[in-house]
Amino acid sequence: MHFRKAKTEDCEWIYNALEELRMPVDYSLEQFKTYFEKALNSDFFEFLIFCEKENRVGLVSLNKFYMPRYLGFGYEIEEFVVHKGFRGKGLSYIMIEKIKGYLSADIKNRKLSIKTNGEDSKHIYTKALNETDLISYQVYLNKL
Repeated sequence: MHFRKAKTEDCEWIYNALEELRMPVDYSLEQFKTYFEKALNSDFFEFLIFCEKENRVGLVSLNKFYMPRYLGFGYEIEEFVVHKGFRGKGLSYIMIEKIKGYLSADIKNRKLSIKTNGEDSKHIYTKALNETDLISYQVYLNKL
């Protein structure tokens, strides 16, 4: 398996891959295209497309943020999707390991994290990442 940064022509595939994650929020492909084009040009956000041969099998979006206390950067996995036709094959763990290797190559990158409430994905994250005792608080602002 290999991965690459998303390109403009991946937009519709990503939109469809995110379908089950975005519920109950509903927006059109055209709205997503506008957002996607801006995201592709950001220095603090990446869409990574994971492929087996010519097949796109997964998607990860990464948010980059400053970590002043560590004089470097952290990354949070925002969306993590294995395409429905490729689930149950151990690809999630491989994807996380590839992300860790990719980010570790830059010595200024200090941390990779993910937050989840998905019971079906916790075992994967526990295997590939270190569970912490951090507590997360949030509030939704300006709902779509």
